[in-house]
Amino acid sequence: MSLSYQDNQSSSSQSLSQNVSAYTESTAVEGDDAGRLRQLGVKHATIVDIDTSNPVRLTSKRPSIDELTYFGPREIMKSTSAGRTELRWVHLPANCMLWVEDLMAAVCTERGLTVPQNADGTDQNPLLRKDLWAHLFHGKASNQIHARFMGPVCTPFSLSVDDEESGSDGGSTRGTLRNLVLYMPFLHWESSDAWSERQELIRDIKEGRRGKPQVDREFVTTYLSHKTAPLHDRRSLHQAFYHFSGLTRSVPRVDQVMEKFTSEKRGQDGCAKLIVVDQLWLWLIKGTRPTDEQDKDQDGSSADPDLVITAFPDRFNDQYDSANVHRCIVEHLERGLQPPLKKVEDLVALIVEHCTGVFFQRQLENDKWFLEFFAAAIGEVVSSPSSFKLMSSSLLTLTSTQRESQKAAFNAFCAASRSLQTCQSHHSISSALSDPAFSIIEETSLVHRIKAIIDELTCIDYILLRQEGVLHSLTRAQPKSRMLRTVAEMVKERREAWASVASTAEVSHSEIQSQMDLKQKQANLSESRMSRFQAQASASHSRIMLLFTVVTIIFLPLSFLATWFGMNIQDPNAGNLKLYQIAAIIFPISMVIAVVALAFAFNERLRGVVVRVVESCWTVFCGAGPTDEDESSWRNHHDERIEMV
Repeated sequence: MSLSYQDNQSSSSQSLSQNVSAYTESTAVEGDDAGRLRQLGVKHATIVDIDTSNPVRLTSKRPSIDELTYFGPREIMKSTSAGRTELRWVHLPANCMLWVEDLMAAVCTERGLTVPQNADGTDQNPLLRKDLWAHLFHGKASNQIHARFMGPVCTPFSLSVDDEESGSDGGSTRGTLRNLVLYMPFLHWESSDAWSERQELIRDIKEGRRGKPQVDREFVTTYLSHKTAPLHDRRSLHQAFYHFSGLTRSVPRVDQVMEKFTSEKRGQDGCAKLIVVDQLWLWLIKGTRPTDEQDKDQDGSSADPDLVITAFPDRFNDQYDSANVHRCIVEHLERGLQPPLKKVEDLVALIVEHCTGVFFQRQLENDKWFLEFFAAAIGEVVSSPSSFKLMSSSLLTLTSTQRESQKAAFNAFCAASRSLQTCQSHHSISSALSDPAFSIIEETSLVHRIKAIIDELTCIDYILLRQEGVLHSLTRAQPKSRMLRTVAEMVKERREAWASVASTAEVSHSEIQSQMDLKQKQANLSESRMSRFQAQASASHSRIMLLFTVVTIIFLPLSFLATWFGMNIQDPNAGNLKLYQIAAIIFPISMVIAVVALAFAFNERLRGVVVRVVESCWTVFCGAGPTDEDESSWRNHHDERIEMV
């Protein structure tokens, strides 16, 4: 492909990519030179005239935005045309609505298009009708910068609304809808440092502070808060997805998967990267072909070539890198297309292909594609050492300990002391149940990580879905373009590839949730087993204590009476009793006392009767009847004593 480039002050031929690079190289600002800042901050558009003859010839120029909107593309390129111009591409380096409106006004003027008047006396540009421009502007009523975007759409239109209405009444509008407007979001990446600097710059401008010097400060200050046609700045992935919730408040900064990996391993320029969302604004304005020799210029070109106008942002502060979409398109045009560029639809397809593919067709590191960052993040979550195995082994150890303790506790009554000691040791077993093996803190952290990955993949799928819808409308508007169909199929395949990654993340999330459920169920089962064993141990302990109580009840009166008769006291009036006489006194009395005590101990009803009789006698003896309140208090006290017994 041959290439010609002419400047106002020089007619030497250069490479078009070198011409573009000369204006996009890194412009890091050091010092306080205000004049240099203003010079570096001047934004330049790109105009490329394309001659589709064989070989294809490209002629380009980079006027400032003010020059472009004042003179118009035709006047600027008049002195540089080196052949027949069939296609013209004009690119704006930012999504600035005011630039677009001024440029469209210049295009209408140079092409002699009729500009009707609105009811309020303002001009209604036929290239920027309200239904294709102002009505698609979202976030105009919000003070949040990230809430601004153009609704994704691809619509063919006519320069005359009357033609569309008459065509729709007749049933066919294909012949009149020769022009096209397209708004589409696409994924890109930005360095974390540059993103932080831009957000700091926006805060300084909104709060009226003087921050550190930046190349884009004057540009952002001028267009950021324009009342009717403001600047649409880059948005983060979550700002683009949660745009409705960001109408009234700022969307908080979220640590991204790619930012985490690139901050650990460092990218090509030594800083972390994060995913951002840019907008492609594209207008296809059909030109007029000459009908006779008088309609042609001296160089043989038509007066109005097919015009493609695009607007999407460059890197912040005009930083230069290999992922600059504008530069990549220029290099592709310079290398040539296969098949060669023949019509304006091919140029549109090339631009859309680079915008939709810049995030997917490039390696951020030597060994990783963007898709692999998410696959690696999911792999880290899945392969994280879980405490479930540790918990299972701990449960086996604790269960065997419980069995041994239970067997030792019930071997024989003579081992009661050992049983009591074993029951006390169960406190340590219960404490072991609360160790990290039974905690779900680690699994909760894994769930949080996998949910963050799923959230990012959902945001990416949202952008790809919007791209797929826009390209579907584009292929319907241009059904004969094979390149457009190819680009649409590529976007569909990318969405399917990312959907498979999202499906893997969902499966991993389900596995972690299942693991948490199993762990919780196992912990509940262990606690139930422990509670049952403790209840059995408590019952055994109660039986032992009851046995001691019964023995005490039986032998206490015997011991008392035996001690009474065994006292070393002499009574002059009494003689010595025989053994059988003492036994006849001790054993019956002891048996009566033991029977009565055991009856009270094991017969709840008897205890209640005796208590009521005693209470009644006490009431009669005191001479005052019980009140309802005393009766209720007595019953409550009685019930409590029964429960204690």
